[in-house]
Amino acid sequence: MRTKNLLYGLLWALLPFLWQSCAEDKGNYDYRDLNDLSITFGDSYSAIARDPFSIHPVVEAKTFNPDNYTYEWKAYLQTGQEEPVLLGTELDLDVNLGLTQGTYLLVLDIKEKSTGIYYQKTATLRVDTSTSLGWLVLCSDEGRARLDMVSHIKQGSVYRDLLAGTVPGTWREPFQLVCDPNMAEPFYLVTGDGTTRLANEEFQWNESYLIANEFGTGTFDGVVRFLATRFPGKVLIDEAGRVYYCETLTGDGLFGSVRSNTFYVEPAVGYNAKGSPFVPAFVMWDRNNYRFVVCAQEFGSIGLPDNADVAMGDLAGTGFPTVNDELFTWPSRTDRMDFVCMQNTRYDRNQDGNGMTYAVLENRDGNRFLYGFILGDLISFSESKYGYAYEKAYYVDLSGCTDIAEASQFAFSSLKTYMYYAVGRKVYRVNFDVAVPSAELQFELPADEEITLMKFYLWEQDDPDNHSYDLIVASRKTGTGEGVLRVYDGFSCEGDFSGAEPVEQYGGFADIVDVIYRESIVYQQ
Repeated sequence: MRTKNLLYGLLWALLPFLWQSCAEDKGNYDYRDLNDLSITFGDSYSAIARDPFSIHPVVEAKTFNPDNYTYEWKAYLQTGQEEPVLLGTELDLDVNLGLTQGTYLLVLDIKEKSTGIYYQKTATLRVDTSTSLGWLVLCSDEGRARLDMVSHIKQGSVYRDLLAGTVPGTWREPFQLVCDPNMAEPFYLVTGDGTTRLANEEFQWNESYLIANEFGTGTFDGVVRFLATRFPGKVLIDEAGRVYYCETLTGDGLFGSVRSNTFYVEPAVGYNAKGSPFVPAFVMWDRNNYRFVVCAQEFGSIGLPDNADVAMGDLAGTGFPTVNDELFTWPSRTDRMDFVCMQNTRYDRNQDGNGMTYAVLENRDGNRFLYGFILGDLISFSESKYGYAYEKAYYVDLSGCTDIAEASQFAFSSLKTYMYYAVGRKVYRVNFDVAVPSAELQFELPADEEITLMKFYLWEQDDPDNHSYDLIVASRKTGTGEGVLRVYDGFSCEGDFSGAEPVEQYGGFADIVDVIYRESIVYQQ
């Protein structure tokens, strides 16, 4: 009896260990630890749509027969698309990538056929198109609007006539390219035959993009000559010089009725290109009354009529504070100054986050003068409802500069107090922050070329201060009419382009009308 009781006691003592052993063994059979897979490939990839794309994963296991598993490569667009795109059903992914541009979650699912057990590995995938990044070049091809592009995705590749086969691709008299990065379809094409937006996705077009659809009152059937966009507003100038305004603070907005029938402006708009005003001043040249006028749709928010376009010389008397107002007198009708050019820069003279606007005017004797001013925020959140309207910064007699009266192309630096101008095939620089400014020859193009466009493109996102120093020069070969694009690095030389060689140069264009840069801000919305 004692032996039997001892045996029962031993069994009860061993029972927890026997139970645990059975449980662990059962777990091994259920989860098949011996066949667990280890899947290895990169965590992130970049690819170009419609180009070949490959991933060859490394799969390791104690026992692994590829025929015992199924495979699915899927891509989920990270902007919220619910249905994934199936890319492949083999372990190795080798495809021509049929995805639109965007950022995706890339998923490989491996399923064991006999058990249904899934194994999964993920990565991020950034897909661009060959036209996602680079220089957009608007040409006049015997009068027809032609859009070419220098790709920085496929370095050095130039894509010709991107709008061929579309209605805008038949329009004539191209004027301007504009990018409004706050819009889903961010690009504007401005021509004598029409103005339209172009889609972010490879510049696609449909009739809803026509500018007439952006007017809230009536139908716009005029010709747009110039378009300027700077959040929170857009200004449109038609062929006659009439001004229309669109407030974009709460969305894409709609253009209103013509603002004034008492004056007509030149196709240029000054604004603070570096600051972020709540009530921005958009400045134009009134060619009827020979004066600068400021347009601000939001004047109503500070107690003035919404359509009260005010002469710059009258702003101080209206109650707006000004800075350094004694530096020069704003031109008036009696001066009869003629407009030459007006441009905006990111030059931050006071290190207060505001850019500079410049204008060149010519008097009746043919002498040219430079005006430089900083545009403020017309609303104040401190002592009074009015913010400062402007700060006068520069007034320069340019008459001592070589052949300045013959110059038709100008570019103003965002780096220093430099103005560049072109005469024929020569580029000159003027430092206007000296007592007696003069012109310094920077470089000359070949003898058979003439400069047709010169500008600094003001970038929005991709290192905007440094990139905005790059000088863009377009020329036309006198014998063939071929357009040539050159880009000069302005940061490393600190604005001194004397003897400079271009860091980029491309030919084969038609007559170049405008150049902007398609940067990453456009497709990261």
